[in-house]
Amino acid sequence: MYLSKSNTIRSIAILFLLFSSLFFLNTAAFAQTTSSPYSRYGIGEIGGKGFGQGFALGGTYIAMQNDSVQMFFINNGNPASYTNMRLVTAELGANYNRVQLESAAAKTTINNASLAYISLAFPIKKWWGASVGLVPFSAVGYKVSDEQVITNVGTVNYLYEGTGGINQVYFGNGLKPLYNLPRKYQQSSKYATLRSLKRIDNTLKSCHELFADNQELRKALNRKKFLQSLSLGVNASYLFGNMENTRRSIFPASIFAFNTRVGTNTRVDGLYFDYGMQMAYVIDSVSYKDKADTCRPVKYRDLKENVKVLFGITFASQTSMGSSIDSVSYSYFNNSVGNEIIKDTIENTQGTKGKITLPLSFGFGIGFKKGDKWLIAADFAFQNWSSYSSFGQSQELKNSMRTSIGAQFIPDPRPNASYLKRVHYRLGLRYMQTALELKNTPLNEYGFVIGFGFPVGRSFILQNFSMVNIGAELGQRGTVTNGLIKENYLKVSIGFTINDRWFQKPKFD
Repeated sequence: MYLSKSNTIRSIAILFLLFSSLFFLNTAAFAQTTSSPYSRYGIGEIGGKGFGQGFALGGTYIAMQNDSVQMFFINNGNPASYTNMRLVTAELGANYNRVQLESAAAKTTINNASLAYISLAFPIKKWWGASVGLVPFSAVGYKVSDEQVITNVGTVNYLYEGTGGINQVYFGNGLKPLYNLPRKYQQSSKYATLRSLKRIDNTLKSCHELFADNQELRKALNRKKFLQSLSLGVNASYLFGNMENTRRSIFPASIFAFNTRVGTNTRVDGLYFDYGMQMAYVIDSVSYKDKADTCRPVKYRDLKENVKVLFGITFASQTSMGSSIDSVSYSYFNNSVGNEIIKDTIENTQGTKGKITLPLSFGFGIGFKKGDKWLIAADFAFQNWSSYSSFGQSQELKNSMRTSIGAQFIPDPRPNASYLKRVHYRLGLRYMQTALELKNTPLNEYGFVIGFGFPVGRSFILQNFSMVNIGAELGQRGTVTNGLIKENYLKVSIGFTINDRWFQKPKFD
């Protein structure tokens, strides 16, 4: 007798379709994930890569990859990681932000919540995995006022406001081009010769020569396994969205001057590609010398828990995307009930075509895993924002740099262990030199993250697993020096990860 597909499979499919429809119908709300006054520059605040697990590791993701054991997580930041998916995996999440904006004269606190991401990944072959998802690429959301007293004019209130952002729909693939390399080597005549020591005439070879042959075989096989771990991946993305920015000049004390409003609405759509590479080296034994054995002086002791060293690289080339802009400027006054009454239209230009150039970026990461308990990883990433331009105009942005480190600990990953010992405990630190330098003052950002992964609904018979990922980041961006604004923020992320086995009908008697 055959079992039909599990209810979990149907749940994943329904959730994916439901949330995808919701996101596409309400992309403006999806992109509105920030309250930072600094999102008025460039294309706004750039969204972080990685989902629930990566967020709690301080945004560390470049070298992160799944093992052949559950749980499986989606790492959209490096598409090479898709090759290690063994179960169909769905991820969806939401964010809550509490930001305190502080200037030299005042403080204010803003709260917002938003949907964060939805993604699905699935194995195609043992050497091929893929993922599809919808995530925010950038977000614009600010409202800032500045009061100045100008000679012969009086008090002028400047109000800056922006909304919107860019969304990203991606389809990624990861491949292992050298997946069968160790097996082919083991089927080769050279390997057979080294393995078949009985065929070798001991009168022609000493024990030291035989030992050297075995050493050569061991090292060669390890090299093949290392090369087999090579994963290459690419995300093909469609970026779309709009960013609305307005600037008002208000003259509250003058009855002769009209207020002015300058507004732009920029629409963006185009293709964007980012690439990734990953490799892993497994250390399963350590060598030691046995002085008593003159024939085999070097021996190996198996480690109780394997140590895996992870390497990763990401890259995205400079990309130009098509865009159009509507510009409307006018003077106005407010009537007795506060409504705007337009006096004169200064500019009304619709649908001006142009290009937005996104910069080159690259990064590399390294990680260490000890069995299934310990994981430590670190990233370094660079983005060439000095090359950014919009409609042929540069905003004089600076090159940005990000470093992060994260750690995860599982006290006892065995399925029969107590619940608290199966929880994933995570910590992360990150530092970023942003692309902004205002009034000769660089704007830097740093944060500290703590997170947990709570396993729920594990079934090793049906091969479906679920986890709730919760992370909280305390951080700071900017400074009050030179009249700038400092942001102190709390960001909470909650995500859901579901693993299941698809397209297989288990049997039972």
